[in-house]
Amino acid sequence: MRKLIKIAVPALVTVAALGAATTASAHPDFDHGYGHGPRATPGRAEAIRDQLDQLDRRIAHADHRDRVSDREAFGLRRDIAYTRQQLRDYNRDGLSDREFRSLQARIDHIRFNLHMERADWDGRRG
Repeated sequence: MRKLIKIAVPALVTVAALGAATTASAHPDFDHGYGHGPRATPGRAEAIRDQLDQLDRRIAHADHRDRVSDREAFGLRRDIAYTRQQLRDYNRDGLSDREFRSLQARIDHIRFNLHMERADWDGRRG
């Protein structure tokens, strides 16, 4: 009996420890209790950064060619800087689907504003 206890107890402790570790790591990408859903991969954050960089280049190009005024370009760059800050804040623990959609909507809004500023030719933010 004593020999059985010496063998069985360490085996049970090992199995229990492995079971707890497996359960704890089963869904590491979920934000439990907050309803934000699974967290995104780093690729999503990189895609947002790439889009912001591309928008920044497009604004610089439009400003350089005087398609937008300096004032309009400043406002668009400020919008990009705010979105970058929002990305940093959101990405501290990974982007949830909702955060990703929010950032994507802001980028789409900035794109639309750039398009409208290029088309208006009035030199004012509108």
